[in-house]
Amino acid sequence: MRKIMLVFPGQGSQYVGMMKDILSESYEALEIVKEAEEITGKPLRYIMENGPKEKLNDTRFTQLAIFIHSYVVFKLVSEQYHLNFHAVAGHSLGELTALCAVDVYDFKTGILIVNKRAELMSMAKNGGMTAVIGLEKEQINEVLKDYMGELVIANYNEPKQIVISGSLWALEKAEKKLKEKGARKVIRLNVSGAFHSKFMFDAQREFAEFLKNFHFNDPHVPVIPNIEAKGVYFGERLKEDLIKQLTGPVKWVDTINYAARTMHIDTFIEMGPKRVLSGLIKRIRRDVNVLNVDTWEDIESLKLP
Repeated sequence: MRKIMLVFPGQGSQYVGMMKDILSESYEALEIVKEAEEITGKPLRYIMENGPKEKLNDTRFTQLAIFIHSYVVFKLVSEQYHLNFHAVAGHSLGELTALCAVDVYDFKTGILIVNKRAELMSMAKNGGMTAVIGLEKEQINEVLKDYMGELVIANYNEPKQIVISGSLWALEKAEKKLKEKGARKVIRLNVSGAFHSKFMFDAQREFAEFLKNFHFNDPHVPVIPNIEAKGVYFGERLKEDLIKQLTGPVKWVDTINYAARTMHIDTFIEMGPKRVLSGLIKRIRRDVNVLNVDTWEDIESLKLP
């Protein structure tokens, strides 16, 4: 019997036209989006379907759009295939979708939490993030040590794709050194702030205060949070991890390796827009099955192992 883990994408997976085909086919999906629009007061369906791209890429809309898309896909697949899975994880924002999928909180609560998180993160204007491709983490840390306190590794996406985060002046200098060190690509990301770094402390403090309003249930299957990269079974600890995540790194490589080695997961299904996580997982481990569900066609044609 296959052991299945569901994974949920984070910021960067959005695209203009997302969910358009699903919303034209599923009344249930329409009702879910309407509920989200009523809660937030934002024209989410229009922005997801029509953009403009600049609006969809605004953190305040991006996070909600990806959360809704991923949740709808999960809901429709679960109902159509009576999906039996053994663990969940999400990449940064995706962790909030993962928690909703395993009933740590309901959809309405999820929308409220994602909306608040997005608003807080969008206000962080004092930094940026850069993707570094082609260098090992040790090589990157060698460069970052010259900028102690200003730059950190934010995302361990795959062995040779790492994202650094911090002040803009330090990023600019470090980018040049990373290129000199042999990085294949050094790409400044289109984000409003230095996510997963000390520059998110203010947002983290406000987010922690906001989450006091909500009770987190224990999940019905283990969650592997970004900050721990190991199985967690208790709701209140998952709440703490969600708070820590704003200033801590996304340990995606460790998450996937823990799932495969310790939990014996052999099949990963990415639920949501694009195939970003599917690509990362394939590069982290070649000994697992990877599926992705994004569109209505994907839902209809899904063949579970």
